[in-house]
Amino acid sequence: MFEREFTCPSCGAPVKQKHAGSRTLFCNHCGQTSHLNANTLQAAGEQHLLIDYGSVLAIGQTGNIRGREFMVLGKIRIDYEDGFWDEWYIQYMDDGSEGWIQEDDGSFTLFQKEKRISDTLLLEDMTVGEWNDFCGNWEPVFITSKSQATINGGEGELPFRIIPGEPADFVDGVWNGKIISVELLPDEKVLFSGKIFSLEEMAL
Repeated sequence: MFEREFTCPSCGAPVKQKHAGSRTLFCNHCGQTSHLNANTLQAAGEQHLLIDYGSVLAIGQTGNIRGREFMVLGKIRIDYEDGFWDEWYIQYMDDGSEGWIQEDDGSFTLFQKEKRISDTLLLEDMTVGEWNDFCGNWEPVFITSKSQATINGGEGELPFRIIPGEPADFVDGVWNGKIISVELLPDEKVLFSGKIFSLEEMAL
């Protein structure tokens, strides 16, 4: 399995990278967010350790969901007006592909990344209760909610760059029996599709 080790630019502790495509790494000692540039880590933003609320998931954990083995590589926490949710970045062991488990107030949704969408797409372009094809990049989705949000922080590693405190607007909808989530992060805008699952479907 791929693995590299770096030194945290803030405290000097070891920081490991387990996926070759990761672009943000977090120090679990001091909470420093760092961006990976070539073979070096560059500190980004202030140090920030996430509060542990006792999730069943954890960085480095392995498990099985719907017949596929996976490993948890990272987590991003996003704050919005009604609270927060966590998104767990996972790698499937059979083919190395990526997935996401969204945990929100005891509810779990397994998402897969569909595609990056237009950089010009804005939150105000979307209207709750209407259909939107996201600038022609996708089949029409019925928008059920949208909100402004903020990146709280992260753990482990992520495949895109983030800085705690940056905006992370989101739009939720439904399409073809699936839950659709569009995240408008500063570094990228991505559309995900997924379905809710119960903890009984996941072995850890």
